[in-house]
Amino acid sequence: MKDSYTRPPRSSRKDRQISRSQSTRSARPARHTNNSKSIFRLRMPTKFNIARACIYAAVLVWTIICLAIAVHFQQILVSSDLTRFIPFAIFVCSASLLLMIALLGFGLWRERNPVSARVELGCLALAGVLWLALGAFLGSSESEGADVECFSSSDSSQPFDMPGFNTDTYRSQYRVLEAFSIFNIILIWGFLLTLLALAIRKHRGGDRSVWIASVTSYPWFGGKDKQLPPPATARRTRSGRSQTRGGPRLPEKEELPTPPRRHGSTRQPPTRNEAPTYVHWIPHKTPDPAQMAVARTKPIPRDKYFRDASPRR
Repeated sequence: MKDSYTRPPRSSRKDRQISRSQSTRSARPARHTNNSKSIFRLRMPTKFNIARACIYAAVLVWTIICLAIAVHFQQILVSSDLTRFIPFAIFVCSASLLLMIALLGFGLWRERNPVSARVELGCLALAGVLWLALGAFLGSSESEGADVECFSSSDSSQPFDMPGFNTDTYRSQYRVLEAFSIFNIILIWGFLLTLLALAIRKHRGGDRSVWIASVTSYPWFGGKDKQLPPPATARRTRSGRSQTRGGPRLPEKEELPTPPRRHGSTRQPPTRNEAPTYVHWIPHKTPDPAQMAVARTKPIPRDKYFRDASPRR
């Protein structure tokens, strides 16, 4: 008997379309998840950028503390010769806050930072000069050893003790303001000189674009070009050649020699007062008559056929 064979039923066109649509729907969310992962993927900042952000954050925190102390003095103390440092301290703190926030904010865009290295050096120099002036003013002022007396608004002749603020509190806050201003001077000028030294070293190395590039995206301590090459993993055969060979090389085009070009004459026509120059033909020197006679009398060598011989008689 012959074995019977049952053919499986054919699937209709509708079933095929439904299965294809289901497969495409199941594949779409995977693409969406991959795109979402690539969007939220962030690059690891370099050590230089981390140190820069920490320095700016420390300067920002200490500036806020100095600004709070200066505003507190402005609200309590009466304006006099001993309180001239207060408006200047408020101005220095406000300007430093604006500069540090701008540098930190633009530094978040590592590749699209609009602030170049020379602009950042200028901002740091401005902030350093302001804090240096404030520190010198606070250190040389007589306000550090001043006494504080509190008077009421109704009776300005009788002093009274104000809870929470006295001479000791004022002097301690003044010393905090002076100390934090010195800390800001050290941080700002230290980072400014370090960044300037790195920029000068790169400039002397031949890279003139260091002043135009942003500080966060420039490779200050070497880039990808200075890394070690990858190790050679190809095994060697007996003949000494590697098993992996490169693709076929294209024939190099031979450079044809350039044909001679005809250049225009550089001679200028003579002017009216200048006489034209002429080139005269000078014949060669004729030889002496004695040499001519010797050359004529010299016998002519015969060939093997004796063509110059006289005929037989």
